[in-house]
Parts: sequence; structure tokens; C-alpha cells
Amino acid sequence: MGRTIKNNAVIDLHSHILPEMDDGSDSVDTSLKMLRVLDEGQVRVVCATSHYYRHREAVEDFVRRRQAAAGKLADRIDITGEGDQYPQIRLGAEVAFFSSISECARLDELCIEGTRTLLLEMPFQRWTSTEISEVLSLVLDRGLQIILAHPERYEFCSENKRALRRLMDLPVGIQVNADTLLHFRSRRQGLKLLTDAVWPLLGSDAHNMSARRPRLEEGRKSVVRHLGQEFLDQMDETAAWLLERQENAPRPPERQEDGD
Repeated sequence: MGRTIKNNAVIDLHSHILPEMDDGSDSVDTSLKMLRVLDEGQVRVVCATSHYYRHREAVEDFVRRRQAAAGKLADRIDITGEGDQYPQIRLGAEVAFFSSISECARLDELCIEGTRTLLLEMPFQRWTSTEISEVLSLVLDRGLQIILAHPERYEFCSENKRALRRLMDLPVGIQVNADTLLHFRSRRQGLKLLTDAVWPLLGSDAHNMSARRPRLEEGRKSVVRHLGQEFLDQMDETAAWLLERQENAPRPPERQEDGD
């Protein structure tokens, strides 16, 4: 965990692959099956971003529980001798927005390990100006690299659409779920979010081996089909930067609109 990322590595920025942490993997066996699917799709790094809810547990309790789950998975991989056949795992969290999040002293412990990159899940309701200000503070005052998880799920009202566009003017990651690009009804929305983003990103948001299995490979093929290989390459470059120690790596270029 925490090793250097190769420039051309395929990265899954969002997964619920740790066993018995949340509504994702229900066992070590399921986690191993999910890892094998990702490996077959050429994924070399997977971020284990279990749900974190401030109203359910303290950061230190979550981190302790996460370490135990990761240890169970690592022990099983070591025992089978198949460590090189699985993607590298980076521990992190999918942090559900909470009041005064920008003032949380231990928030850095929820970032993807070795980075200041935080995967943030916004509220599934109409956003308030206070909530938007909190996100702005995370970026501008705390200096965190924010990735907004599955923004396609928030655009259910005009107020959220406008607020999301305001956040997208910042250098933040916009992480669309791979599944969004695999369905006719949601594909157009997902592609537009990616093309409008300063830092477009993709994640599997995989939870299990049934309805929410890892489909990052299929999502990446959809990106190439509709937006081109160059666009996908830029996404990979940005994802790799977000997983490095940013002070030691060149900042990825911000995507420019055509004609700018």
C-alpha cells in the first residue's frame, strides 16, 4: 500500500471492497472475487473507500475498523501467495458530508492514504449555501484535493445543478460511476459531467459481485468510444496525480473547453 503509481496505471478511485465495512463486500471471499475482476480489467490500483458517516462513529473508530478489515484481506492474500495477482489497495473513505466538515481536525485521516485527496459524498437533498461554502473551504482553506463522488446522483433539482456547476469551476475531481456510462438513460448525463469537469474521473463504486459488481473496464471502453483515447489518457494522468504526494509531482493540466 502507498507505493508509487506508474504513469499508465489504471486506477479505480471508488470501491467498497473491504470486507464487512459497510454495504459493500460481505466477506473476504467476496473481496477477493472483486479484486480478481478488477485485475482482469487491468486495474492496478484500487481505492478502498468505505462509507464514513460522522453521526455513526468517530474518525478514530472508523480508522481502527478499516485497518482491521484491510488486515483480514491482506492476510488472506499472503496466505494464498497471490499478492502479485491483485491490484494495489489504497485505503481511504467515501465521506458523507456533515456539518462543519471543514473544521474537522482529523479529516486528513479519511483522505486516501499518503495523500490529501478526499472522496466526498454530498447530501442527497437540495444543497444549502452553507454546504457549498463548506466544500469551498475544504478546497481553498484546508488545501484538500476534493473528489466529488458520483455527481450524477445529485442533479435532481435545478438548485443542485447550479451549485454543482459552481463547484466544477474549481480544480476538483468529478468522479462519475462507470455504471452511469453503461445505460442509455444515464450515459448522456455522465458524459456531459466528464466533459464539463476540470478534472474528469471515473470509478467503479463496486459493492459486490451481483448488481453492483466492478465494471470499470466497461466504463473505460465507453469513454474511449464517445470521448476518445486522449480523453481517457488525461483522466488516468489526473487520477495518478491525485494518488501521489502532490507536492512532489507536477500538477495535471486543467482540461480546457474547445475553442478556449
